[in-house]
Amino acid sequence: MINETLSQIKLVEIEPGLLRVHVRQNQFTAGEISNGIFYSAPRSVKNLFKLFGEPRLGINEEILLRTDFSKIKVKFNDKILTTTRLKWLNLGIVSPYCNQSVDKQILMKLTDIDLDEVEKWEPEEKQVELFAEVM
Repeated sequence: MINETLSQIKLVEIEPGLLRVHVRQNQFTAGEISNGIFYSAPRSVKNLFKLFGEPRLGINEEILLRTDFSKIKVKFNDKILTTTRLKWLNLGIVSPYCNQSVDKQILMKLTDIDLDEVEKWEPEEKQVELFAEVM
């Protein structure tokens, strides 16, 4: 069973292919990772950051940078918001507010957390042409 501790988060293997992600600073279960998807803990209006002019949701920076997944699903009120990790990293803003009780987070505008233009935010797979010229 995996029980890996990074500096801010702790990953615990619940079963093969399913990791639970805990934030150490505030003993918060941030979500789970399974089949290349990070399933964030449910969020509501009270979890919104109102920094930088628009409401934003945050995900721990270490989760985004040091764990392995490509998509993110966040239950927000009664909706499931879906985006990619690459989009969150490219459009998100690192929160200037972190201390002993608040973990370092990357904040994404609520209006940007969707799968519009998903192809733009997913890495391209190299495709081998069937009839490639051999040199």
